[in-house]
Parts: sequence; C-alpha cells; structure tokens
Amino acid sequence: MDIALQKLRDNQTCPVCGGVSVYEQRCTVCGSDFTGAIGAEIWDASRAAADLLSKRQRLIADVPIAPQTRGLEASVTPVARPAPGQPDAAALPEPEGASATLQSVLAVAGAALVAIAAIVFTFFNEDLSDAAVRNLIVGATTVLFALGARGLSRRRLQFSAEAVGALAILFLALDVFATASLATPLTSEWVFIGVSTTFGGALSLALAVKFRIRIWLWSALTALAFVPAMLGAAHDSEVGSTLGWLTTAAAAFALLQCFPRLVRAAGNELRPEDFTLTTIQLLAIAAALVTVTNIGTGTGTGTAMWSACAATCGAITVLALVSTVHTGRAMWGFISGVAGTATMPLAAIAFFSLFPPDSLFWYVALLPASAVAGMLLLTAGIPLPPTAQRGVVLAGALIVVGIVSAPSMVVAAIIGISALFVRGDSAGLTSAMVTSTTLGLASLAAGLWVLPGMQKRVARRVLSVPAVVNIGRLRSIGQWTATLAALTLLCTPAVAGEQRIITALVLACGVGIALSSRAIAAAISFGARLPAFVGAHLALLLATVWSWNSQVTAISAGVVAIVALALLGRALPAAFRFMHVGIGYAYALVVLAAALELTGMATIAVFCVTTTVGGVGAIAATFSSRVKPRAWYAILIVTSVLFVTGVAQVLFERSGWTALSTGVIFLLALTLVATRRAGLSRLIRVAAAAALVPSLAVVAVCLGAQLLVTSGSPVVLPVIATIVAVTLALTQQIRVAIEKRAGRADAKWVGLAIEGSALLTAALTVLLSLTRSAAGTSTALVVLLILGVGTAIAAYSGGRTYAWAVSGAAFTGALWCGWAIANVFAVEPYLIPPALGMATVGAVLTARGHSSRALYTSGLSLAVVPILGVLALGQDSSVTPWRAYGLVATAWLLAALASTATKIPEPWRERMHVLRAPTFTIGIVAGAAGAVQSVRWGLGVDVPPASTVPFILLAFALALAGTVPAALCARGLRAGAAIALLPGLNRWLYAPAFLYVAVGTWPAIQRDWFTIWSMWALMCVFLTTMVAVAWRAHTTALPPVWFLFVLSFTTAIVAWSPRDLRVEWFSLPLGAFLLATGALALRRRVTELHLPARVTNWPNGWQGSWPLLAPGLVVLLSASVAATYTDPLTWRAILVIVIALGCILVGARARLAAPFLIGIFVLPVENVLAFAVQIGRGIDSMPWWITLAIVGAVLLIIAVSYERRAGEEAGIAARLRDLS
Repeated sequence: MDIALQKLRDNQTCPVCGGVSVYEQRCTVCGSDFTGAIGAEIWDASRAAADLLSKRQRLIADVPIAPQTRGLEASVTPVARPAPGQPDAAALPEPEGASATLQSVLAVAGAALVAIAAIVFTFFNEDLSDAAVRNLIVGATTVLFALGARGLSRRRLQFSAEAVGALAILFLALDVFATASLATPLTSEWVFIGVSTTFGGALSLALAVKFRIRIWLWSALTALAFVPAMLGAAHDSEVGSTLGWLTTAAAAFALLQCFPRLVRAAGNELRPEDFTLTTIQLLAIAAALVTVTNIGTGTGTGTAMWSACAATCGAITVLALVSTVHTGRAMWGFISGVAGTATMPLAAIAFFSLFPPDSLFWYVALLPASAVAGMLLLTAGIPLPPTAQRGVVLAGALIVVGIVSAPSMVVAAIIGISALFVRGDSAGLTSAMVTSTTLGLASLAAGLWVLPGMQKRVARRVLSVPAVVNIGRLRSIGQWTATLAALTLLCTPAVAGEQRIITALVLACGVGIALSSRAIAAAISFGARLPAFVGAHLALLLATVWSWNSQVTAISAGVVAIVALALLGRALPAAFRFMHVGIGYAYALVVLAAALELTGMATIAVFCVTTTVGGVGAIAATFSSRVKPRAWYAILIVTSVLFVTGVAQVLFERSGWTALSTGVIFLLALTLVATRRAGLSRLIRVAAAAALVPSLAVVAVCLGAQLLVTSGSPVVLPVIATIVAVTLALTQQIRVAIEKRAGRADAKWVGLAIEGSALLTAALTVLLSLTRSAAGTSTALVVLLILGVGTAIAAYSGGRTYAWAVSGAAFTGALWCGWAIANVFAVEPYLIPPALGMATVGAVLTARGHSSRALYTSGLSLAVVPILGVLALGQDSSVTPWRAYGLVATAWLLAALASTATKIPEPWRERMHVLRAPTFTIGIVAGAAGAVQSVRWGLGVDVPPASTVPFILLAFALALAGTVPAALCARGLRAGAAIALLPGLNRWLYAPAFLYVAVGTWPAIQRDWFTIWSMWALMCVFLTTMVAVAWRAHTTALPPVWFLFVLSFTTAIVAWSPRDLRVEWFSLPLGAFLLATGALALRRRVTELHLPARVTNWPNGWQGSWPLLAPGLVVLLSASVAATYTDPLTWRAILVIVIALGCILVGARARLAAPFLIGIFVLPVENVLAFAVQIGRGIDSMPWWITLAIVGAVLLIIAVSYERRAGEEAGIAARLRDLS
C-alpha cells in the first residue's frame, strides 16, 4: 500500500509504462506526453486516489480487534468468494500468496522430497549409467512439473503453481546443462549452454506471459541476461570474458527497457524482476572489472591492461548514465561519477606506460591531475542525460579524486614524518619525490578551488543540481590542500638545512604578524584563516625539529621559535592564548636545559636545576596578579609534569639534586594550599595537598641515598612511615589551620587529600619494605608497627572510623611478618587468628547493640573462602584431606551455631538475630569443600582412599556430606525469622546443594557399566525434579527449570563421554522431559501464575508453541541429526524421519507452529545428510527408500485431503498466524 501511495504521488513515475523516467512532463522511455490537459487530469486523479487510499488505511487502522481465543481453539473465518456475476479473478492481478494455504506447504514439502529423491536416484544410482536414459528421465520430469504447474494455476492454487513451476525450472536447468555433452573439441561447451539457455529462456518467457507464472518470468529474464556472459566464456580469453560481462550488463538494461510491455502482458508490477536485473547489472560490471585486470598481463609494460581498464570504465560510464532512467537513479549516477572520473587516470597511466618517467614518484603528480581533469570534464564539461543527478555524479567523482589523491597525501605524510624524525639535512628525501608530491597536491587544490565556480555556471544552464555535495566546502578543502603542498615544498632537500629553518621561522613569524592584524581579522573569517594558522604552526614545528641537528642552533632558533609562538598566540582570542603560554613555557625550560648541558653539568643535575627553575617560576606566577588564571594553569601543568618525571626518576637514580628540586615542588604545593590567589580552584588546592606527603617522602629517600653509604631502606622506610603516622595523627589540626584561610569546604577536601596521599605513601612504603632485599621482613615489621600506632592514634583522636580497619590491617601484617620470621608456611595460622578476631569483635559489638554485621561477615569469610580456594587450587601432599574434612565440619558447625542462636536469652537474642544470615551463607560456602575434594579425587590431583566401594559412591558420599549442611543452611535462610529475601533470590538458595552433588559426582566417571548407569540415573533424577518444579509452578523453594536442565544436560554429557551408550539414550530423555515441561505450561493458563515472560521463569509465564515446545524438540532431534553424519545408522535415520513426521502431523492437527515448522526443517536436513553424504556407508538403501516413500505419501495424502476441505479459505500468512 505504501508503494502504491508513493507511486501515485510521484510526478517522475510514468503512469503508462511505470518507469521512473518523466522529465519535463515527458516520458523518456515510452514517449508519453503529459504537457496538455490530459496530464493535469491524470495528476488530479492520482492525487485523489492517493487521498482515498490514505483515508482507507486510517479507517482500517481504527478497526477494533476482537479478543483472541486460545491457540488450540482458534479458527479462521472463511473469505467470501466472488459472486457468479463478477469478473474472473484470474484476469486481475492477485495478491501474492492469496491462494497459498497451509496444506500447499505440505504439498510443496512432499514434492521437494520426491524431487530430491529423483535427482539422487538419477545421478547417484550406479545401476543407471546411460546418459541418454538419464537425460530422458530428467526431460520427462521437466514436462511433468511444467504440466503440474499449469494445472495448479488453472485451479487458482497460485502458490503451489509457483512452487512446482520452480521445480520445473530446476529440471530445465539440468536439461540445459545436459547439452554441454554435445560439445566437440573445436567447440566450447559454453556455446551449447548459451544457445540452449536462449531457447529455454525465450520459451519460459512466453509461457510465463501466457500462464502468468511469475517464477518462470523471473527465471527467463535472469537466464536471458546471462547469455552474453556464457558466450563470452566460450571465447576462452580475458577480452571475451570482459566483453561478455559488459554485454550482460547491457542485456539486463535492454530487458529492463522491455518492462512496460511485460507489465501490460503480465498484469502485475515486476519489482522482484526489476531488482534482480539491476543486481545482475551490478554483478556483471563487477565481474568485468575483475576480468579486465588480466588482459595483457604477460606483455610486460601493462599498456594493454591499462588501456582495457580505461575503455571498460568508459563503457561502464555510458551504461550507468543511460541506466539512470530505471530503478536506482542515484546509484547509477554515483557509479557513472566513479567510473567516468577513473577513466582519465587509467588512460594517463596507459599513455605514460609507453614513455615511462625516470621516477615513479611522478605518478604521484600525474594521478591527481588527471583525476581532477576527469572530474571537471564529467561534472561540468559535458552534457549529461536529464535523469542523471549531477550532485550524485559529483559525489562519485569526488570519491575517486580522493582515492587517487591518497598516494599524494601518504607521500606528503611520509615526507613530513621523515623531516620530523629522520636526522640529517636530506632525511632520505629526493627532489623528484618532493616536487612531484607538491605538484599533485597543487593540482588537487586548484581543481577544488575551480570546481565551485564551474558548478555555478552549470547550475544556471540546468534546472537544478541536487545538493548531495556541499560545494562551498570544496574551496576550504582546497585551502588545506594548498597548505599541505606548501609544507611539502618546505621540506625539499634542494635547500640547505639552515636556510629551511630560517624560511620556516620567517614564515611562522610573518603569518603570526599578518593574522594578528585587526584588518585581516575583520576581512577574513576565522575558518578561512585557519589553514594558514595551522600551516604556520606546522612550519614552526618543522623548524624547531630541524634546529636540533645542532645544539647551538637549537638554542638560538629556540629563542626565535618562542617569539614566533607568541606572535601566533596573539592571533587567537585572549581566552585561548593559554595553550601557547604553556607550550612556550615548556619549550623555554627545554632550551634552558640545553644551555645548561653545554656547561658540562651532569644529566641529573641539569634536569633537577630545570625543575627547580620551573618550580620557582610557578611560585612567582602564583604571586603575580598580571598572569591570567588560564596561563597560570598552563604553567602549573608544565611544572607538575616535571615533578612527576622527577618522582619517576627516583626509581632509577637518587641524589641530592633530586631532593633540591622536590623540595621546591613541596614549597610550591604548600603555597598552593595556603594561598588565596584569584582563580585558584578547589581542584588545584586539593591536588597540591595530595602532593605534600609524597614530595616529603621523595626528599627523605633522596637525602638517605645522598647521606648514607649503604642502602638507606632500613632507615628511610621507617622515617617515611613516621612521617605518614604523624601526618595522619595531625590531620584534624591541619584541617583547622586550612579552614582559617580557605573555608570549611576546601579544608574538608584538603584534609581528605592529605589523608589519601598519606595512606597511598604508606602502602608504597610497606610494598618497598617487603620487596627490597635490603629491607626484609624485619624492616616491614617495624614499618607496619609504626603505621598501626599512627592510624590507631588518628582513629582515637581524630574520630576517623576507617583508621581502625587500617590499624588492624597493619597489626595483622606485622603478625604475618612475625610468622614469616618464624618460618611458618601453612595458610591457616595466617588467616584463622585475624579472621576469628574479626568475627569475635563483630559478634561482641553486635551483642552490645552496635551494627557490626559487616565485620562479623568479613571475619567468617576470611576464615572460609581463602582456605576453600587453597583446597581447590593448592597441592596438598598429605594422604588424608584434613582441610576438606575441616571445612565440611565447619559447615556443619555453622549450621548448628546459627540454628541454636534462637535459644539465646533476651535481649541478646534479638541483637544476635542479624548474624544468622551471614552464618548460614558462609556455611553454604563451606559445604562446597566436599564437592571440591571429590573433584580433586576424580581429576587425579589427590589420591582417593583405598576402598572396595565403587569410586562414584565414594565421591557422591563426600559431596553429599557437604551438600546436607548447605541444604540445612539454605532452609535456615528461607525461614522468615532469619532473613527477608527477594522472591527471585529465594529459589536460588538450594541451587548450591544441587550443584555440589552434580559437580562432585561428574569427575568420578569411569568406563564401567555401574558408573555409567549411576550417572544416567542421576540425570533422570535431575530431569524428574525439573518436571516437578514446572508442575508446582507456585513453589519458589527449588531452583528454576533452566538451571536443573543445565545440570541434567551436563550430567548427560559426562555419562555419554565413555561412548559406550548411543547418544539417543541421553538426547531422547532430555528432549522428552523438556518437551513435557513445556507441554505442562502450554496447558496452563498464563493468568494463573501472574509471572512475567522471562528466561529465568521458563516455562511459567510464557505462551505459544515456540517458547514452550521448540527447546524440547530441538534437544530431541538435534543430537540424532548430527549423529547421522558422524555415526550413520539405518534405525537412527528412520527415527529422525518418523519424529519429524510426527511433529508435522501434531503441528498441523493442533495448529502449533513450532512442531510443524521444525518438522518441515528437519526433513530436508536429514535427507541431505543421509543421501548426499552417508548413503551406502551405514544406511541400508531398502528400508530408507521405503521410509521416504511412506513419508512422502503421507504428506501428499494430508495435503490433498486438506485442500479439498479448506480450499481457498485463507492465505499462508493467515494460516501460519493460526499456529500458536
């Protein structure tokens, strides 16, 4: 409907022939003239019809929808048939698929099975080796399918007619292919195929027009379009192939020209055919471009290839321009722009291949110049067809120009990179390289500058030029290209290095002076000045880099460069000059460092003196009111970079010079913290505060290295720890002092920054004390004790609650250092004492009325989780798994402890009540030890105890020993008095128990029947539980269905892994139970549960056969279908076919979409696997053929009986919507 409305309101679509070809009220295809009164009447009638259709669509949208009934009870209202007096519907265009019923799908499926069987029997039957008999069978089948399509079409079963007609076309293609056997050694087989295709296509076209079978029309047009390509392939040369593909594109265009007559003859629009022929044109053009590159490859010069490429692009240009009268007008205009512009560079390369230049770099100048010439000629020099949109053509041309000019850009970039990073005057460049690149860029810039003016003249001659390309911006691009050309010329090796430096500096200063002029700023916009502005900066960069070839030159040129940078900065508004201030300040420090290096100072001394000067300058700028805030920020950023670099340098070299520079930085940070300067933001003050303690630490480290003969770590690290401890203890006093100068808000953030930096410094100090060999655990013990005392004082005097945790961590670390000194290596002494201490403190505080559940939980977690991780990943050499037994006992102990908490007398019972939930949770985690140890036994990490009991029972018993307390803890969590959980989380409480049993048992799989059947029984237990969960939909105690199915599926894989049982022993129960689960939900009303349709709730809350039955069917069939390829067996193939047939019958009978369509899909897949791959290797022919015959007969009988009863009651879309 939308397409009809668009055509009725389109004044460029011809109402006679249907082509988009109306220009100036005349059709360029059929010649219809709409300039008179009849044209106005047609236009008024079209608009009136469009308005009426729009009104009809709005009324249809407002039609109320009756309440839908259940999927199993839905019915289809019969569609009224035409009255006897009305015209025959066959004389009018029928809606696509109007006669295609659901039973037609069954008929097509049966016919397809018969066709596949006939093809395989004909071509893969060893008893039928005579080609003549085979061709006779194929020809007779072709005639039968054609007659069948005609018969179905006469009975107004159009969809079935199209499907059977497609089979007739398939066999007709086999007939055409059979004519290749008539070829002789002197005649190519493509000749016979092309001639046969011509006759077959013409016959199909005639029959399609007569009987109105669209698949024949589409196939005929497609085949006739490819005939020239077939004849071109018969020539057996690149020239013939290229001409064949170009002729194919032209043939497709000619067939498109015949569409008006075909539309009138066929009585329907030919949009699919239009799209197909347009696609063939595009594919043929692409194939021609591929084959033309192989012409003349052996000649050496490549002149033939480049000439052929140019000629091909010219032909494509002409074809694309004339094709703009058809569909895809903009696309063909774009292709014409691309091909037409590419013709000139290709022709130029072909010409110069006869007279090759002395350097390949001259092509860098040739290609852009020729491409620009082609673009100007195509878009503004020659007349184009009226249907060609010049804006689109220009877009394609510009893309080619951009691609062709890319080598110039790349070479220019290489020249610039070489000039920047390669030392030396020439930098590996040649005059030809620079000159050719400059000429190429200059020609591109000139073309882009001239093009807008030429386009304006063209716009005065034609009615309109679509604004596909912004013409005004082309000149801006030309300016940028000209700037790049000037910079490239500046890098020429023909000029000495000093002269290039002087030229670049003079250019930068001149541009800076000119752009800072108020007259120029008022006359020229900033966008027009921007290329020169950027170019001057790049020239300044080049001069600066070149000047470093000599350090003396760098110092003298650096002064001029700073002046030039200042002049360029004046060309910017005052608000944006801070960037130039920062860059100039940084480069001035670099020049200072270079000058100091000439005096013979050491490198570390030069850097530290430079940092000191930078810090002093920053302090001076802080106290100076003439320095604007943004410029001051830039100076601070440069100084901070020096500070960070100095801190990083401490890692490699420490001296008194570094202490000097870092001390100045400390003074700068202290100044920033205490100053009241205008423009000082809170961020800067806080950052400066964060740098105080680290800078003092760096000073201490550097002074220790300077003053101490041996390693200073045993002395310096405790000193730094003392600084941190004192700072943390005096944080409150520091905050009060800052509040008097900066206000309460800034004082708060400054205090936090000082605390944070102090804690970070403490962490680094502890890390260094542990990693440096000169320090050792004894130094770490001292450092941790100092930090523990300092943080404890901060917590007590300053009211910093977090400091208690830090203090506890410090004292715990000191304890660990003591254990390490005592050579204790077991993990439990390190974890259990602090963990029990945390838990005990948390429990005591909770009993006293404080909220310390987090501390209690952290203590229990620290006592269980790391030990569980060591059990899972460690290597324990002991025979008895005492760690696993201990964790399982811990799980029982926690379950009992939390259960008996209700017997505590008041008021402690109510207070301790909040600790039950974390106790139960850690108990569930501890219960995993049994499963973990079973896994270690099964994987061979640990040796299981010797016993006559089967190993799977031993592993199951240990896993069950951890599962039972986990289940008890889950039960305690579900109790309302213990914890109030979300309903979605309640059902996951028992999931660990199921997981422990499964994971603990899986690694016990062995190749013996007792183990395999035990694992199979465990799978069935999980599946039965899954069905029970689905049946008791309101119960939320057990895990969801999908979780239980994942466990069942994994258990099935483990049980199948010995490969002693066929896959059907597992796939059939999995699929059957999952199908039963979905069927239970399908029979239940969705409104009974009030559950949303989520994956976690499946199958409850879902409706329809796809979400409920499709998973089970896929599991039921997929394994057997895949096994047909890997392990072909006759009974397996028959089983798949029978199940697929059952799905089709159930789906058609109960109107369920999932089983019907899955069965339809499985049938061809199984046939392809059985016939094309596995027949004769594991599948007996006789029962297989009998099965196929029975299935085909059943499908055809069902289709015929349904067709007789249902007839034309509904289309395929309506029937498929009936399926739930």
